[in-house]
Amino acid sequence: MNENNDRRGLISNVKFLIRKTLKWDKKLLYYFGLFTIVTALIPFINIFAPKFLIDELMGENRAQRLIIIILNYFIISSVLNYLNSYLEGSYSPRLMDITFKFTNLINEKCMTMDFKYTENPKILNDIETAGKAVAGAAFGIESVIRKLFGLFGLGIAFLGYVTIVATLSPWIILYLIINVWIVYYLTTKVKKYEYKRKDDVSELNRKSKYIYDIMCNFTYGKDIRVFNLSQWIANKFYKFKKDQVKIEKDIKYKYFKVAIVEVFLLLIREGIVYAYLIYKVLYGNMSIGNFTMYFATIASFAGWMQKILNDIAHINAQNLYINDFRDFIEKDLKKEELDYLNIPKDDTYEIEFKNVSFKYPNSDRYIFKNLSLKIEKGQKLAMVGVNGAGKTTFVKLLTRLYEPLEGEILINGVNIANFDRNEYYKLFSVVFQEIKMFAFSIAENIAFKDKDCIDRKKVLNSIEMAGIGEKINSLERGIDTSLLKIFDSNGIELSGGENQKLALARGLYKDGHIVILDEPTAALDPIAEYNIYINFNSMIGNKTAFFISHRLASTRFCDVIAFFENGEIKEYGTHDELLNKNGKYAEMFNVQASYYKEENLEEEGA
Repeated sequence: MNENNDRRGLISNVKFLIRKTLKWDKKLLYYFGLFTIVTALIPFINIFAPKFLIDELMGENRAQRLIIIILNYFIISSVLNYLNSYLEGSYSPRLMDITFKFTNLINEKCMTMDFKYTENPKILNDIETAGKAVAGAAFGIESVIRKLFGLFGLGIAFLGYVTIVATLSPWIILYLIINVWIVYYLTTKVKKYEYKRKDDVSELNRKSKYIYDIMCNFTYGKDIRVFNLSQWIANKFYKFKKDQVKIEKDIKYKYFKVAIVEVFLLLIREGIVYAYLIYKVLYGNMSIGNFTMYFATIASFAGWMQKILNDIAHINAQNLYINDFRDFIEKDLKKEELDYLNIPKDDTYEIEFKNVSFKYPNSDRYIFKNLSLKIEKGQKLAMVGVNGAGKTTFVKLLTRLYEPLEGEILINGVNIANFDRNEYYKLFSVVFQEIKMFAFSIAENIAFKDKDCIDRKKVLNSIEMAGIGEKINSLERGIDTSLLKIFDSNGIELSGGENQKLALARGLYKDGHIVILDEPTAALDPIAEYNIYINFNSMIGNKTAFFISHRLASTRFCDVIAFFENGEIKEYGTHDELLNKNGKYAEMFNVQASYYKEENLEEEGA
């Protein structure tokens, strides 16, 4: 993911941060600039005030003069500290908001990139790594913005310190600079090593987050308890965290060694400098006031200079993470689509797969090889076959979650690759096999709109058609009832079959011109399933529809059936035609039919 790091240097990333910050909040830079100036002035009040007091006490010792010094110190210190607190309180919330906006760039990228990348481990690791740039105030973008403006104030203070120390001895300045530079050099080496291990940490962190979600996600609760998985899952979490801690421990140990060197150099520095100051007092006629001033200045100057170099080292290290952030958000994860064609306006659509070949990324096995199939306008196609035959992949290609490697998919004779993807999605009402409900109201889960924009009458009609109206209308708050208990303690948990009906209501509400039902009755009881079937035509109308099912009894409600096997359409025709053919479809149908007959006989015998 770091292919752009050599091209993009620190200056480029600083410009990027400032450009975005100015776009989102110009006042932030104003507040931050004033804050750094005030912060730079505060230490000098504590340096000069003791000097003036001691000089007066050791000299003429005038009470009025002492009171003036103390009052001036109190007033100036109070004003500067008030401004410091006020400005910090003004910029901090704004800076947090800026960080949220940078975070949202990752979120938007994740939600708009081609679907195939959501199943790519490399991209998932890249997302985790990019997230380090917005992980908090101490890291990444926010910390760099803070330290960039902080360096401005540090620079002002640095000049003040240099001016004062230079009046004592330029050699002390040189010695302090060499002393601090050694620590800076060692710290930079450790930060580079830390960055070098980032991919390992990101992968382990992503895996441990997944395990953590399993442990805390109640949808896994029944399996964990019934199969006694708690220890097994906990051990996996422990292993990932143990490996992560091992890396972190290695990094911290390197920082520890740098800290030992820093303490050693500090002891030598303090001993030499303070010995020199004592010598100047005893033999060089240095006043106690000046001794105090130089003593405080040198102590602050060394720490201040160390802070400058540490901040520079931090910015350089975090610049690598900002590169990762920009690499991800600027990465081309969408197929280039220019000069879109308008989607043909029609009440129903003809769909054709022409010599379509496809295999998943990082796989050598073709799911489809030269697949051709034509669905007439308004035709209801049932797709059946064993698991892994290619039925769901067919839907992913039709809905452009993936693109064919060869061949083309046509709608009313036009290649779907020529349409704007977001406009194309509007054609479809899809009920996926894996149903996801959100912790919002039932109405919002069906309409996918804010409360004020929902057509409530249409929602009520959709739930009635989907066969869940009686259940929802019995609830105290009806369609305004919250699902799940994540946001609302009074939220409800629906059964698998109820969720499936709600998903069907979702598809009906959208009212797309092409309907795709992927195992829409798998979780339903036989009666509910039968009611869906008898209302199938009234729900679909004259729309082109695709019906994926393992229950072959459902296929008789469709106009035509495609039996998939190993990515090929082995049999094609109506229900009766395929039964008369006495092939794979008839075999599968008869197995299921005999099962139901045996089940009924057992119930009658009981």
